Amino acid sequence: MTIERAAQLAWEWLWQPAPYTRYPWAAVLGLVLGILAAVGITVGVLIPWARRWWADATLRPDEDERGVSTKEMSLTEHLLELRTRLLIAIGALAVATGIAFIFYQTWMDIALLPIQGHKLQAITPTEKVFAYFKVTLVVGLVVSMPIIAYEVWAYVAPGLTRQERRYVLAIVPGATLSFVVGILFAYFALTPAALAFLLGFGSPNIEVIPTVASYISFITRLLIATGLIFQLPLVLFFLAKLRVIDPKILGGIRRYVIVAAFIISAIVTPTPDPFNQLLVAIPILVLYEVGALLARFA
Repeated sequence: MTIERAAQLAWEWLWQPAPYTRYPWAAVLGLVLGILAAVGITVGVLIPWARRWWADATLRPDEDERGVSTKEMSLTEHLLELRTRLLIAIGALAVATGIAFIFYQTWMDIALLPIQGHKLQAITPTEKVFAYFKVTLVVGLVVSMPIIAYEVWAYVAPGLTRQERRYVLAIVPGATLSFVVGILFAYFALTPAALAFLLGFGSPNIEVIPTVASYISFITRLLIATGLIFQLPLVLFFLAKLRVIDPKILGGIRRYVIVAAFIISAIVTPTPDPFNQLLVAIPILVLYEVGALLARFA
């Protein structure tokens, strides 16, 4: 077999679907290599750097031995700084929303995907416009969140100790990942199940045609609430690290947590059926157990 023939066969093999999937071998190998690269960078670069950063106790200018800023500012200066940072945050949100509005139809198509196959209606002349703007505003908020978070951090950081700043910075990546995972869980699992029950409940002679405003409000509330619920393990770990809660107490209040989980699930999911409530209650209980386990290592 010639080299040219071997190369041709290898190229054809790369674009053949992998077993039990519709994706080609090239995508699978790319994913594996990407995971290996991420693990290598984390183990070889990020973890050693994080250890050095966490143990660094170097005194910096305008800080005391705890790392708190010693710079004195009057009330007027604090208010002026707050105004400046608010203006920057609002400006970032406005710019991000304006850019996102260029692709407003794409964001609306993504928002409407869970209710695909069902009609929506607008009962006021401005309802459709406001629905598009609301979806675009959410996208703009997500895109501008790093700048907004930095402005909040830059305003409060001088009043925190060095150790407190490290705790906050260490928890941010995990909190962001947990929030994204919660949103994805709500979008792909919770929302379709809730809509299937709500739209299919009762007599088939009654056609349910939600308004576009009510649907956008429903899915936005559901996604954000679920994303916040997925912060529970990190919240428990952070509170245990600050000695606000005792990890031993978490196991003793499990029965109350179960009741609270079903109450929260009833609030988050506007459906009376137990299936959709279990879709929220079970992740809450699992996240609580994960948080209780992490708290023991705090």
